[in-house]
Amino acid sequence: MAAHVKVGYNDLMNDQPVIISLVPNLMFATRIEDAARAAGAVVFNPIDQAAFLTALRNGARLVIIDSSATHVPWMEWVSAAKDDPATEAVPIIAFGAHIDLELRNRALGAGVDRYLARSNFSDGLPEFIAAAVRDATDDPCSEPLPAGVIRGLEEFNAGQFFEQHETLELVWRAELRPIRDLYRGVLQIGVGCLQVERGNAVGAVKMINRATKWLQPFRPACQGIDVDRLLEDAARLRTELEQAGDDRGASINRALFPQVHFRA
Repeated sequence: MAAHVKVGYNDLMNDQPVIISLVPNLMFATRIEDAARAAGAVVFNPIDQAAFLTALRNGARLVIIDSSATHVPWMEWVSAAKDDPATEAVPIIAFGAHIDLELRNRALGAGVDRYLARSNFSDGLPEFIAAAVRDATDDPCSEPLPAGVIRGLEEFNAGQFFEQHETLELVWRAELRPIRDLYRGVLQIGVGCLQVERGNAVGAVKMINRATKWLQPFRPACQGIDVDRLLEDAARLRTELEQAGDDRGASINRALFPQVHFRA
């Protein structure tokens, strides 16, 4: 078990966002601490349910749980948190073996918001914490683009469609609010372009159709992204693909690939 678990909540700097960690594995605990520090947050490791709930009521931003942990009855704590209107909205992420479906189902039944395989959790950890400590508003479209999204959009516009998918998926997984569908829509248009490059026009059309569904609620623009223009460009590409047919998808002019544009 990590040596810092006995730090009390009152010992933390109250002007920093707090991440609650129920992770006894030293390797993962260290990674969580490093990611929190990079985001300007601190980690709290409660030793009992009272301390856990107090931290949540005092504004902790995120709970991270190793589902294999046995040092605390974390499922009981999660259920108590989700039953309390003062703490139910705090996101709770658990990670564990992807093959243990029974444990996953029990965790979700207790109230965990998202359950991830260890590898996915490890890859997305910086984004999970960044999303948690980012100042949120009642109007997410007025918020600035997260750093991970900016990086993904740069890759999208550079035609790096596999890379943009990997980058934006991390942010999409980390974000729990509906704004996540904006990022999912963009990445799926990028995947559609990747399918075109691989000669799969039918697959590309399917991805563009899915992306259109996710992007519609964010018209005309959101977080600076010109959603209307992106949808228009995607629709133009879809029309060309439908006319070309699957056997000619690879011949589509790459100049028709959408770009992400921005509004002031």
